[in-house]
Amino acid sequence: MASLESVLVAAVVHLFFRFALYITPQAEVTTPGHALPSIVVCAALLDVIYDIRIVPLGMYMRPRLIKCIAECFVAIFIVEVGMLVFWQSLEHVVFMLAKSLLLGMKLVSPEYYYDHEATLIGAFTLPISLIILASVVVYSNHMAKLRARYMAREMQVHLQLDNTVNFLSRSNRFKDSKCRKILDSYNSNAKRSRNPKWMVYFPDE
Repeated sequence: MASLESVLVAAVVHLFFRFALYITPQAEVTTPGHALPSIVVCAALLDVIYDIRIVPLGMYMRPRLIKCIAECFVAIFIVEVGMLVFWQSLEHVVFMLAKSLLLGMKLVSPEYYYDHEATLIGAFTLPISLIILASVVVYSNHMAKLRARYMAREMQVHLQLDNTVNFLSRSNRFKDSKCRKILDSYNSNAKRSRNPKWMVYFPDE
């Protein structure tokens, strides 16, 4: 699993190459359209890099700084090759097919097509980029990991509260305590609430 630092460095370097230095493929393979599909595919590619090991196992025995530098170079290389070779080629193929479909079948007039070419091509490339991103997210299972990471604490709180209430319910001293009065007030509010997740503790026997 690549470090988060190398993934962020690769993303920043790619944005610098793309928008600051204007490094793009040759003119004959450029595709008109918005930059959003490319950004989505770049995010998917970064997710893949973050999910796999991109340096040899021997690098893990090196100092952390050397390992991080090596991962940065490899991540930058993978991002640039993936975007300039894989995605640009796929995007250009989609562009040629979409153009042939729209103009060949006369779905739109040539004047309308060339006036709205970027939007029309984006209508084809954006869904494909979203499918790629969704496939990568499902494959890497990062959403489930993030959900488990940030929802685990809430689940622990609920379990601790349930265990505490179960313990207090078996205590005779609890019947006359202030905690019982607080929970009685809580129960009365829970009964009036329409929220199905609002649990009632110690229902009236």
